[in-house]
Amino acid sequence: MTNAEQQDPLRDDPLEAVRALRAEFGIDARRIDQVGRLLAAGDFRTVEEVVASTGTSRRTVEAVFRALEPDLETSGDGRRIAKPNAEKYRGVFDEREPFGARDPWAESARRDPAAVAAAEALIGAAPPPVQALDHVPATAETVVKRARFMLDGFDPTGAHVLFVGDHDLTSLGLFLAGGAPGLRASVVDVDERLLEFVDTEAARRGWDVRCHFADLRLGLPAVLRESADLVFTDPPYTPDGVQLFVARGLQGLRDHRNGRVLLAYGYGERQPALGLAVQKALNPLHLAYEAMLPNFNRYVGAQAVGSAAALYVLRPTRRTEAAARTIADDPRTAMYTHGAQSVEAGGGLDGESAARVLELGADPGEKILLAGADWPKDAPGRRVALPALLGAPLPRNLQDHGTVLVNLYPGFGASAVRALLAANALKAGLVCRDDLPFLKDAAGQRAFARLIGPKYRIVRWLRGTPGPGQALVLAERTRPDERSGAAHVLGFLYARAHGKLGNAWREGLIALRKSTGGTLTKGEARAAIEASASRPELLDRSLMDLPLHLFATLEQDVERSIAALPA
Repeated sequence: MTNAEQQDPLRDDPLEAVRALRAEFGIDARRIDQVGRLLAAGDFRTVEEVVASTGTSRRTVEAVFRALEPDLETSGDGRRIAKPNAEKYRGVFDEREPFGARDPWAESARRDPAAVAAAEALIGAAPPPVQALDHVPATAETVVKRARFMLDGFDPTGAHVLFVGDHDLTSLGLFLAGGAPGLRASVVDVDERLLEFVDTEAARRGWDVRCHFADLRLGLPAVLRESADLVFTDPPYTPDGVQLFVARGLQGLRDHRNGRVLLAYGYGERQPALGLAVQKALNPLHLAYEAMLPNFNRYVGAQAVGSAAALYVLRPTRRTEAAARTIADDPRTAMYTHGAQSVEAGGGLDGESAARVLELGADPGEKILLAGADWPKDAPGRRVALPALLGAPLPRNLQDHGTVLVNLYPGFGASAVRALLAANALKAGLVCRDDLPFLKDAAGQRAFARLIGPKYRIVRWLRGTPGPGQALVLAERTRPDERSGAAHVLGFLYARAHGKLGNAWREGLIALRKSTGGTLTKGEARAAIEASASRPELLDRSLMDLPLHLFATLEQDVERSIAALPA
């Protein structure tokens, strides 16, 4: 026993320790009562179970456990107030619930146990959370609650709901809870595994959920801008993360007069400064707070915030649209709490590493375009920001460069394929982390090379270059005589990656027929595409935001369209 414990008069008197803890919490003491009642109810409970049941942070729950320690009994990891000690706590823990404990939306979700069970099954089958993306899964009940809130609180008929990130599968929950006639959902996320899972599950059930790839730090896909009636987001809980995800959602909002943004955000009850920091980050967006429902969202994990988060209902004002555009055009690139993209992470290319990339990736005297940050000021070549490279076709005066070198280090490696699609040059080079999936082994390298093959041939994989933990991938444009059949048409699509798939596909079929000395009308090409497209809704999309798992679908459809051409 330490000296501090020997001198603590409350250590051997748990009743007084509880009273002191209640006094410390003042008017918020019913949080302590709620935890105490659970421990006095007769069942053994772990700290994690109490956090999940009450929405109170682990730190506070552990403080109650410590105060009650002498009067607790243990079974495994669970604890409870021992029955001989229970009587003295009668009347100590007030029976009334703390603010926000009653939840009519939870009751609404529980009235649909089939939807909750189906959501539980989907969550169990989904790809595991990614710590570097601050993923903490919501409970199945929360997924259905969110859906019921949107379906009952707004008119979803014919509406478009945009999910800015959806690791919780709330887009699928919207249809599990009943959906509505003409309802459409769009999911934009950086996690390819998640996009494939949501797309596959929605397609299998006939739900209109469309998946788009984007690193939201770099932009919102053009097809989603000003398209949605309602936006939902559960962003990283840093101030920059919340601000950026909400700003991207506002970019996607079609109707700033009637539209809403629903935001999930939580902080520990003893850390109001964190909540204030996020609310201050939202202030420049000039949003009206129509509602804030405490503890609406519950999670499996996130015990520092009580495994719970509030639901904010945000409404734009006249100044919101311009403010969102300003913030979205100048986002912070570090907004997570873990990994290479965290607010604490350092990184970037130092001068020596950048010089080494230029030495290996470009020939002396050729025109060079440097994309991304951290290139030396005296480096030869033109400069373009990463969002500009990925967001739109390069201006004509930048398209004739011999080499495009793109810095994706350290935190933008998920955009590697799109960087090569956007780099319309004879040669291209990517700098990124060397632990990315497509670099870690030969299988990943083969898959990446095949994926980008219609446009570029990978000539060198340099792991550990230009420095430790870094990699340099060098590619050369595939020559037209190296492409035939579907690869010839796909080469047309890849060279026009920012444009509509349907248009580039049509021109690719016409060019393929011309390469064999024949002719094909636009009408004939369109008819072949319409007969072959297994996912017609993709024809108005661009390759830049198409999830990678759909590239294989596109290749198969292109092959069918070639077979469908008139003789």
